[in-house]
Amino acid sequence: MEIWKYRVVGSVASLLLLLAVVLPFTQTDNKKVGMADDKGPLAGGIYDSPVGHENDLNVIDLARFAVSEHNKKANALLEFENVVKVKQQVVSGAMYYITLQVKEGGAKKLYEAKVWEKQWENFKELKEFKPVEGGASA
Repeated sequence: MEIWKYRVVGSVASLLLLLAVVLPFTQTDNKKVGMADDKGPLAGGIYDSPVGHENDLNVIDLARFAVSEHNKKANALLEFENVVKVKQQVVSGAMYYITLQVKEGGAKKLYEAKVWEKQWENFKELKEFKPVEGGASA
């Protein structure tokens, strides 16, 4: 009977030792593998768009749409130049916060446009269009 006890204790000790050696190599730490703790944008949260998104054709179209709509509503003559920065918010569709550069009477100025888009419905609406404080640019 005594030998049986030693075999069980020896087997359990061997398994625990094996686990202690192997376990650290099988665990993945999110920070070590470059993954974020969250799994993507939070619905309703505003987040910066990826670098280069300013050159996305859809964003440029939305910026041109914003300038055109503002010109109609305010009887203005702003000319779209380029997109400077983009933020997005997941809503029923997407809300884009676009910082854009325009030409106004020969001077370049910065504006912020808030555009709501539902691509599947071919819907877009200008919610806000305002100058950026200190928005004169070179």
